[in-house]
Amino acid sequence: MAGYGRRTGSSTGIHDDLTAGALVVSDGIRKAAIVSVELLALGIRICDSIAEQVAAHTDIPPEAVMVCATHTHSGPHFNMFATPRGDSPDAPGRDLNWERGLPDRIARAVIEANAHLRPAAVAAAGAQFGLGTNRRLMRADGTIQLAPNYAGTVDHELKVLGLFATMHDPGAISCLLNYPCHGVVLCEDNLLYSRDWPGFAIDALQQSTTGSSSGRAPIALFTQGASGNIDPVRRGDFSAGREWGHAAASLAHAALAHAARTGFAQVVTRRVPVLMKLRDLSARLAIARANIQQTELALKKHAGVGGIQHRRLTDQHQLSLDERGAAEALAEANRRDRRVDQGAGELRTHMTLLAIGDLVLVGVPGELFAELGIAIKANPYFRHTFVLGYCNDLVGYIPTREAYEVGGYEVETSRVAQGSGELLVHLALAHLAEMREESTKLK
Repeated sequence: MAGYGRRTGSSTGIHDDLTAGALVVSDGIRKAAIVSVELLALGIRICDSIAEQVAAHTDIPPEAVMVCATHTHSGPHFNMFATPRGDSPDAPGRDLNWERGLPDRIARAVIEANAHLRPAAVAAAGAQFGLGTNRRLMRADGTIQLAPNYAGTVDHELKVLGLFATMHDPGAISCLLNYPCHGVVLCEDNLLYSRDWPGFAIDALQQSTTGSSSGRAPIALFTQGASGNIDPVRRGDFSAGREWGHAAASLAHAALAHAARTGFAQVVTRRVPVLMKLRDLSARLAIARANIQQTELALKKHAGVGGIQHRRLTDQHQLSLDERGAAEALAEANRRDRRVDQGAGELRTHMTLLAIGDLVLVGVPGELFAELGIAIKANPYFRHTFVLGYCNDLVGYIPTREAYEVGGYEVETSRVAQGSGELLVHLALAHLAEMREESTKLK
């Protein structure tokens, strides 16, 4: 299973099926697709493959496809960055046939959605939802611990997009939820595949047909927000996940019931190239290697002695080895990544933006910190802004500039350099301004 380094075992079964849901929107001229995939994350090569297949079988351009992972930590372990080749050796516990067929199945969801287009009125709304809390707790010694920080920045806004058969139909035919909180209500002791709390929210929405003239359950999707430093305020078992999911669905229903609707909305899409600087790992590697040399020398002097001091030195040595391993893993990821220019120390990726009338979806290729998501949502150009994390790529954690100064898990495991998050905010705001102007001209 993917998502926890300290998982207590391998999967023992399925609690609830993982799905891919698709929503296609069109203004009669331009089209776009949003895909919600209930997995930890997907890399750019798989997302590009999905978009290319969609473009080959529909009139949806590949740059107008947003493939978004819900970031459940109770899904399968697989190669998130590339589909395994036919000659790939079998990895223990992995179903390579499932992995190879994944892009096709996700693309088919979009193709099927495109084949069932129907007129719809659009509405968007927001509500305050108390699930998320900041997870970067500063201890008395100045270190950052992965633990609830109730005083830290958090975005409590649950956003919902609703599509209705008519301007006055009380029941939605489709809705999209967006909220920033890791899919980790279920902890590392859970060994059943599950969509976690977002899946229970989707279930609750799809099981309700109240007021819909069609009598059919709505097609509901979930998209993760800027949740890089946000965890659930209370975690537990499936009952806790179901409780939070049903609470989110109830808030979404109530918010949409009072939301203004429009019978026509311009669709504007944009793919924004992003060039992000990589962290310089040379100093970190040099320190780790020097620490290893020191502990190795001390262990040699205590060889055969045993006792408490030898155990202390062994523990210190292991910490040094772990630090070197973590830095080398980041360096190796950069060396193997086709997006990376090693000479320039830069990584190529992109954001995907989709405007539907007076609302806009900003797709970010990684785990954006909540402060940065809030900055994007504060733009003056659109009435409703949805920030979609884990969209079309995965560059890892994207912390704030201030977070790099104090460190912590997200900073230590981030591949991108300080200031990368602020760069994304700057680019997003600039392009949102242009998209608003473009949308106005189209009217």
